[in-house]
Amino acid sequence: MEKRTFMDTAGLARVFCALVILLAVVGCEAPLDLQGVTQESKVPVKRFDRFQSVAKYGEILVAVGFNGAILVSNDGAEQWKRLDPPGALDLIEVVACGDGSFVALDATRKVWISIDDGNTWDSKIIDTTEPVTTLTCGPDNKLWVGGSFTTILRSDDKGETWTASSLGEDAMFTSIQFLDAQFGVVSGEFGTVATSKDGGETWEIGPSMPNDFYPEATLFLDHDNGYAVGLNGKILKTTDGGISWTYEDSGTDAPLYGITTQGEDLYVVGEGGVMLHRKADRWERVQHGKPVRSYLRSVLPVNDRQLLIAGGAGALFLVSTQN
Repeated sequence: MEKRTFMDTAGLARVFCALVILLAVVGCEAPLDLQGVTQESKVPVKRFDRFQSVAKYGEILVAVGFNGAILVSNDGAEQWKRLDPPGALDLIEVVACGDGSFVALDATRKVWISIDDGNTWDSKIIDTTEPVTTLTCGPDNKLWVGGSFTTILRSDDKGETWTASSLGEDAMFTSIQFLDAQFGVVSGEFGTVATSKDGGETWEIGPSMPNDFYPEATLFLDHDNGYAVGLNGKILKTTDGGISWTYEDSGTDAPLYGITTQGEDLYVVGEGGVMLHRKADRWERVQHGKPVRSYLRSVLPVNDRQLLIAGGAGALFLVSTQN
């Protein structure tokens, strides 16, 4: 019979000890607790959500963001219902039309449309090869989309068909707005500003914003008065329909992304949770007290006392504007 060597005995001893230790570790390990993961999956607003835009019609609020996120509230943003329509990707803007429908712009050249208070959404392909970047719904419920190469697209039938035109400039639009059935304004890269006085049939490019300013958002209050916000805390104002612009002191260097009105007041939001209020011809910082861990991209009045703010890292909050 073959003799077992000293080395064989030592090796067996090491194996035996290793098995004993392994069994002890496995036996003492706590069971994997997935309760937190399960609870997180049921929460409508996720910590990783990157909201880009909010809209309101009547009592219905809609927020959209990347990865196809659509959230709907019918109680003033107290509670949200989450929808993730199959095929929806990067939703970058949502608007409410006068007929009660909601329309969301998908960066993959689609619009998503809901005619039942945001409960269901259908997609329509935008007939263009240009990247699409901004959306509005006109007073007559026509859809307008702006994109690269100063492209403007119009749909008279809720996205079924599109008519496209270009102003021939190598610039990307970031805002499009109709103040009434005839007057429209678009703005974007290199400070480009163009207006229409015939319901979008023709557009005329005017003087650019100073220093090739890149407006992240532009808001006209009427045919003459408007504001544009952008990087480095810059805010521009026009009182002559975009022919000339002047800088206003914002008191911040943070990039600014969104602007809205509440009554006669103006509010702006931006990077790092920055929120500004224009009061007595001055911009003041709003201490909203919300746990914003990233940017704020969109701001919208819910009523005459509250604003809805939305942005990165799951930021979707109501802010009181009462002094």
